[in-house]
Amino acid sequence: MATCDSKQPVPQRTGAVFFVRVACQDLKRMAINEGMTVYRLITDGGVFFFDKRQFDADSLQRQLHRGDTLLIGAHRLRDGSAWLHWISDADNRAWAAKPVRRRWLPPFALALCWVPIAIALMLPGTVNLGWTLLRILLFASAAGTLGWSLYRLLLECHPGRRRLWAALDGLRNGRQPALSAPPSYASAPDLALADGVYDGMGLLQGPLSYVGVVSRTYGSGRYSYTMDEYQLRCSGKTFHLRAGAWDWLRMIDPVLIRRQPMFLAEGDRVVLLTSMCDGEVRGLLNHSDGNAHIVYKGTPHTPMGRRIVLGLAAFIPIFFSVLLLSFEVYGWFDRGVGPDYWDWIGLLQFGGMVLLMLMLLIGAVVLIGERFHHGYYRKRAQPPIERILGIAFQWRLRQRRSPTVNEMF
Repeated sequence: MATCDSKQPVPQRTGAVFFVRVACQDLKRMAINEGMTVYRLITDGGVFFFDKRQFDADSLQRQLHRGDTLLIGAHRLRDGSAWLHWISDADNRAWAAKPVRRRWLPPFALALCWVPIAIALMLPGTVNLGWTLLRILLFASAAGTLGWSLYRLLLECHPGRRRLWAALDGLRNGRQPALSAPPSYASAPDLALADGVYDGMGLLQGPLSYVGVVSRTYGSGRYSYTMDEYQLRCSGKTFHLRAGAWDWLRMIDPVLIRRQPMFLAEGDRVVLLTSMCDGEVRGLLNHSDGNAHIVYKGTPHTPMGRRIVLGLAAFIPIFFSVLLLSFEVYGWFDRGVGPDYWDWIGLLQFGGMVLLMLMLLIGAVVLIGERFHHGYYRKRAQPPIERILGIAFQWRLRQRRSPTVNEMF
């Protein structure tokens, strides 16, 4: 791999856009479900993922060979890998998504989204089920049109997206983008442990002879959720693990992706770390791409749980603050007189008291819940998650990569 001292290193910030020239080492595909196929491109300068729907991936797979020099435009994911947006080979053949058509449609829809609202306000004010349903339908269509048009306009203004396509247009016109120096990773090291059981933790190393993925939906109605179930065969034994489904990926632009997909392919050499108390896979180290995956199921505290709790703790005060302000503004509007100095003072005093009571209530509920949660799991046989995390972190650091591991649900 050729590097240049004048080049800046690839940025490590999640979501950062960069351009690199690398050599191809391996390209594999994994069909997650119908209509969703993810590719993994391994190079001497990192690992890149992309979706088959982005461009003609089958043509790329036929024409790409080991050792080919590639110019790539991508953005960084949380674990240090990257999501690929366009790729060009030494013959200046480029694979990229087709340009967005009807770019005039989002601003046109944004300009007309007030029309359903105006029609709804002009409807008769009588209490009638038909007029009420029609008014609700008009408001809902206006809100949907407003949200969709704002989303598309914000994507058009996204700095990373604009930079990616500006670089691709320049490349097609003979101008090379400013390249970054790709990082030099060490090969994934073997663990200094033989296959076996170590104080409640099982360890198995070997290539995957079979990988199957099935999307299953649990629950029903509003309380349903979808999981991707992976069936792995390693060293003659079959293992199962679950990961969060990627159905939501179809709804967003690729430039907004931040989490690496759970990618496994036949032939990948992996290390499976299992819990002997239930036999489930709790850790997976992939020697092929250097990525580590951890399952926190059955442990008292998880990163995902902390994010959910903190999100709820932030949402509740904000929601009640907006609700309180809405009632006050409606009262001022109904009174027909603008707020004076004492109205603002009263609003601040009342709002501060309400927020203080909410924070005390949330703190008490969280404290009680945490104590019950801790006491419940303390009486159970704990899987050796701390040991698995330590192995995964050290394994990543020995590759000169970040200690970030991917969390499986």
